[in-house]
This record gives sequence, structure tokens and C-alpha cells, in this order.
Amino acid sequence: MRLAFYTYSYTDRLEMPLEPALEKIAATGYDGIDISGTHGTSADPHSVTPDLRERTKATADRLGLSIEAIITHATLADSLLTDAPLDLDGSIDLAVDVGAPLVVFHMGGPTEDEAKRTEAWGRVVETLKRSLEYAEPKGVKLAVDGVWKDWLVETPESFLQLHEEIAHPLFGINFDPCYLMLLDLDPSDVARQWSDRIFHAHLKDHIGTYPDYEHRIPARGDVDYVMTIQTLREIGFREAISIETFTYMDFEESCDVGYKSLAPLLGDGS
Repeated sequence: MRLAFYTYSYTDRLEMPLEPALEKIAATGYDGIDISGTHGTSADPHSVTPDLRERTKATADRLGLSIEAIITHATLADSLLTDAPLDLDGSIDLAVDVGAPLVVFHMGGPTEDEAKRTEAWGRVVETLKRSLEYAEPKGVKLAVDGVWKDWLVETPESFLQLHEEIAHPLFGINFDPCYLMLLDLDPSDVARQWSDRIFHAHLKDHIGTYPDYEHRIPARGDVDYVMTIQTLREIGFREAISIETFTYMDFEESCDVGYKSLAPLLGDGS
């Protein structure tokens, strides 16, 4: 396994300069980074300009950081019922430009009535099949960013149903033990259930229970990361796990605490 750091809260939302942020991440010891699939307030992957793509890749290459994943933000299912659908193909192109092997997207989903959810499900399946055809020759995978309450994929079983309907080896899921716990699920049980469908992992932390919870820097909350890493190793997961923190958490502290807490658990990095 490789340890990465998700830069979105800092280089995008807080507009920290790219180069110093990546230099800190590399100096701390991380293997790679996750980056946002958009820039600023835009939901369009083309908001990540050619210059920003080139600078991000060049800086990561110079520092020996792999770019592990592109993370989009607008929810796919909801967007497909509007005139502005999520541009997954544009995100795939961004991944190619910066050398990332994976695009991670949020699912979402309408909650008004069952007919809308059925319509959204059909559109999601059609869109993902089409985008996976586009992604396959480019060597890019797609992964839904976990499961969450009221999403089209709100249970481990509903993701498996979607995975079966998509029926493509380049489609999988981003494993997020924090949100699984908030749904009152055991992350280890879910990891075993999803097994090789897990393409990536985001490690955030929290205290409290849904809906009264607060996020914390990893290892300062309720998530059992020793068990999480042990289970991922047991199921043969060998991809990247990425520290995810938020704008109200200090960047350098998040970087340092996340690394010191998680890196020792990875052992030889396998």
C-alpha cells in the first residue's frame, strides 16, 4: 500500500500555492497525492487549466510524488437529471494529462420519489458504461466515492448491485471507513464484502455518531486504523490510501499527524 495526501482542502479551497504544499507533503514522506478534478467553484474539469495540469504533474514528478486519483465533487446521479451532467470524460482526460490511474466521483441521488430514483439509476448505469468505454483505452479506472445515506448507493449491497449491472473490470469503489462507521456499518466487514472491487481508500476521522458528528485529523477520532489497515492487507489491497482532512484543520498539522499515525501501520509499504 502507498500513503497519499488529498490536497483539495488546501491548494483548491484555501488557495495555498501548489509548489510549497507539495514540497511539504513530499518532505513529510508521503508517496503521492490525490487532487481535485476541478478548480475553484467550477464543476467543470476544464477549470483545471492546461498550465495548472502541467505545473501539478511537473511538481509531483520533481518531488517523486505519484498522482493517485482525481476526485470530482458534483454528484453524478443528481447532475444527470439536469442540463449540466457531470463531465466524467473530461475528468478522465484530466487523469491522463497528469498521469493519474483513477477518477473518483460522488454518487448522490434524488430523494423526492421512487420514480426519480429509478430514472437516475438507469441514467447512471448508461453513463458509467459509456464513460468506461472511453476510459478503457486510456488506462483509467472509475470508482464511486463510497456509500452514504440517501444516495443511490447507500448500502454495501446497493453498490454490489450497481457493480454487477456495470459489469466492467475498471469500475470499483473508494473505501471510506469513517463514513461507513457513521452509517453504523463495520468497515472490516464491508471491506471483505467488497474485496477486490476496492480501488482506493480515503482515510478521514470523526467523533460522535450520525447526525451529530465532527471530523477530526486521522487518529484523533473514533476510526480504528490498525484494524482498517490490517483488513485491507488481508483482502489483498495494494493500492493507495489517502489522508483526507478539511479546511478548518491546519495543513502542516494534518500532514504530520496523518503521516505519523498511518505510515507505521503500512510497514514495508506492501
